[in-house]
Amino acid sequence: MKNFNVVRVDSKGRIIVPFHIRDYLGLKEGTELIVSNNGKKELRIFPLNSSTANVSVLLNDTPGSLAKVIETVAKHKVDILISMSKTVVKGKTAEWTAIIDVSKCSDSKKLERQLKSLSAVKSAEIKNN
Repeated sequence: MKNFNVVRVDSKGRIIVPFHIRDYLGLKEGTELIVSNNGKKELRIFPLNSSTANVSVLLNDTPGSLAKVIETVAKHKVDILISMSKTVVKGKTAEWTAIIDVSKCSDSKKLERQLKSLSAVKSAEIKNN
């Protein structure tokens, strides 16, 4: 497979993914893609599939809180594809959201329950795509 293609951005900001790449990745009309900026003016594009889920966690804005959440996620063999954390109320509440690959996770509802049981977590929700 070719390692690169040159494509053009049209007037509406769209690009066309060449057929051989769509075919190789199994992309069909309506497939959702993650487009991320790596901070070097380069984009990374990869498809979401049925083994992905969205995670939203409200937690205490204290040192180590997010680390406990990430540790719990890792114990369930979940791969974090993309995530963002932000302070909602400094020193009180933070939010972590992520798109995760749950293909190796045996029970995402169990993961959600364990996240909710953490003392640092105020609420947690996992929605499968």
